[in-house]
Amino acid sequence: MNILVIGCDQVGAALVRDLERIGHDISLIEKDSEQLKRLDSFDDYSFGGTALVGDPTDPDVLKQGGVENCDAVAAVSEDDSVNLMAAQIAKSIFQREKVICRVSDPHLQVLYHKAYGLETICPTILTEQAVFRALSK
Repeated sequence: MNILVIGCDQVGAALVRDLERIGHDISLIEKDSEQLKRLDSFDDYSFGGTALVGDPTDPDVLKQGGVENCDAVAAVSEDDSVNLMAAQIAKSIFQREKVICRVSDPHLQVLYHKAYGLETICPTILTEQAVFRALSK
């Protein structure tokens, strides 16, 4: 599968590594070129995809990043508003069906899903649930 990942913080870099290791073709867009250094921090891994430094909320940058030819988009930067904008553009303008949007604020997760039809992942909720399960054992 050809996947466009937006954001290269710890989550994005690990996602890129894991997706590449199982055979997916990855394109990456990151606003901050310094963040791309995270891809070099893994042992026994060398990024084989395409990385682009630019604003992922700019449709032209998304085009350069390969949004028109990707099978899925994962907007996983640390910035909820960047993720929402990039995900909306990928879904509405470029008609990508599989768009995942990372949302740190649990209240916004519901809004993004209901109002914009985006598949959302909320690390805040996932962490709370994992801690609750661990404490409940």
